[in-house]
Amino acid sequence: MIEFAQPAAFWTALAVGLPILAHMAYRQVTRKHPFPSLRFIRPARIPRTGRKKPSDLLLLLLRILLFLVLSALLADPYWLPETSPDAKQEVGKETLLAIDLSPSMEGWGGLEQARGLASAIIEKEKGKIGLVTFGQDILGEWKPGTDKKELSLVVEGLSHDWKKGNAQILLDRATGVFSPSATAKKLVVISDFQQSDWQTAFRDLPESGVEVELRRVGSDEPQSKRSGNLSVVEARAVPAGPGKVRVWTVIRNWDDAPKTVPLVLSAGGEIQQRQEVVLPRLGSAQAQFVLKADDFSGASVELESEDSYALDDKRALWLKSPPARRFGFWMPEVEDGQTREERDFLKTAVSSAGDNGWNRWDWAQDQADGMRLGDDQSSIELLLVIGLGGWFEEQELGPVLQAFLEGGGTAVLTPGQPFAQSASVIRDSDLFSFKFLRVAGGAVRLGNPFRINALEESSSLRAVFDGKAARDLYLSAIHRFGILQEVGEGVDVPIRDREGRPLALVRNLDGGGRIVFLPFRMNTSWTDLPLRNSFLPLLMELSFGNRKAIPSRAWPVLEPGGTWGEGENEFKAVEPGVFRFGDQWLEVVPSLAESVPEVLLGDELLQSVGGKFSPDRNSSQVDEVGEEEREPLWLWFAILAATLLIIEMLWSRPTQDALKKGDSAHA
Repeated sequence: MIEFAQPAAFWTALAVGLPILAHMAYRQVTRKHPFPSLRFIRPARIPRTGRKKPSDLLLLLLRILLFLVLSALLADPYWLPETSPDAKQEVGKETLLAIDLSPSMEGWGGLEQARGLASAIIEKEKGKIGLVTFGQDILGEWKPGTDKKELSLVVEGLSHDWKKGNAQILLDRATGVFSPSATAKKLVVISDFQQSDWQTAFRDLPESGVEVELRRVGSDEPQSKRSGNLSVVEARAVPAGPGKVRVWTVIRNWDDAPKTVPLVLSAGGEIQQRQEVVLPRLGSAQAQFVLKADDFSGASVELESEDSYALDDKRALWLKSPPARRFGFWMPEVEDGQTREERDFLKTAVSSAGDNGWNRWDWAQDQADGMRLGDDQSSIELLLVIGLGGWFEEQELGPVLQAFLEGGGTAVLTPGQPFAQSASVIRDSDLFSFKFLRVAGGAVRLGNPFRINALEESSSLRAVFDGKAARDLYLSAIHRFGILQEVGEGVDVPIRDREGRPLALVRNLDGGGRIVFLPFRMNTSWTDLPLRNSFLPLLMELSFGNRKAIPSRAWPVLEPGGTWGEGENEFKAVEPGVFRFGDQWLEVVPSLAESVPEVLLGDELLQSVGGKFSPDRNSSQVDEVGEEEREPLWLWFAILAATLLIIEMLWSRPTQDALKKGDSAHA
């Protein structure tokens, strides 16, 4: 049947009144002839002139038809073939509907719009249709050809996931969902296209024979940033003095306008405290609550005001003290006086590095011994290997230490006797690369000890040792140490003696671990550092200073989808909250990346998937007819109009006889 792309053009059909008026106004003028006598002229009845009829009706109909054809030509006619219901199934065509269920879809009304849009597509789309839901993983999959009623029920029951979104998982899986027999493949993606989820996604699906159509939800205007979101981005509990605990939190304003919002602290199922927070534009503000310690084990901080994305308005946390960090020793089985003295000094240094509050160090020698014997479940964060020598190599502890370091642990090594054997074991275990020259000694006998050289401006130790601490450090005496040369690449030398010889080697591993080698022992026969105040911060700064991998002490914090532990003792974070898993207490917080209001626009998305972006982002209607099904008829109408025009011109052309006689022509 015939359809018209521009039906409004039919208003031009009113122009058919022009030829009608022209024919109604036409008068045939009688020509006067001179005649000598009226004798032979018979009298005639004068015709009535009260009503007028158009002349040349056939010509008038021809002109009316011409105007109607021109009007239809302007309306852009095309032929739409009629098909039976069976033919509409379009055998071989498959459509895959992909719905984003990442947490950000719950905000800005995105998921509600997605349900309505998906239901309309399922109802209107021709051929076989399937469904995929995705977030960080493929959450659900229904092959093309699944019953539409089943898909509609699935869509009605969709809810958001808690894991951070990953659009790449969809692009990688999409081509595998279509059946091999499909002759036409179409992927319709319904998403808010949040920047954090889509900015790194890429796959040229059209190259794989898949047509891509992107439908945006969750935003009313085609702009790169949504508005109206506030977030609780951080919440932490710390000691606040005897019998008190402080809850410290950070609130983020994502909008370009300052706001004042109410913030509440809840514990024990009731609101304990409330305060207002003034937020700058595109900025953050801190808030603090103080509670009595031991009254509650957990609490939550929540914004009372409503915003566009509610999933990040609440954060739960534990109010209990987290476990202390653990440290232990590896040393020779036969313990001599120097080793015992060094162990006691180092134990004092590490234990005093805490604050006797929530940042504590506990000596866990049983854990260190278990790791030494091959126990994979042993857990310590600082290992001190003192008096390193042949025993280390005999017990094959090199691979165990390497595994500890690759897992993020920190180790401090001191040499044994002879020093050359310690240097050989360190090189053979691939811990450091250097050349050992000799042991510099005799300082006690000569009364001229070795001194620490001034720290470089760029050194991380410079900010720690200032004022009196620096004077104490530079006056420290080193009685003897091993002279090291040709230190390998990737090794930092934070302190040297006044002749520029290394007094400490530090190496950071890719797995987050750190190893420190001191070419002298921490006892009074090698140095007087253990007798000075500078010794305590020096050891911990060498072990953990300037390391981003060591956070402030708190309970393990995970995002949904994260894990803690291994094997049967593995905890999988599903949704935000506080959880106790065996002896471990954990906090699961919403993904901050899902709070970001920025989204990708159509042009940026096209570069990612090579698809076609639908300009009608929130439309619930789907075109039932593709452009390829239309057969344009404008050429035939143009030929018909030209033919009618030629006939009209020939018809209305005056005849030669009429011109000779001077008769009037047609209207």
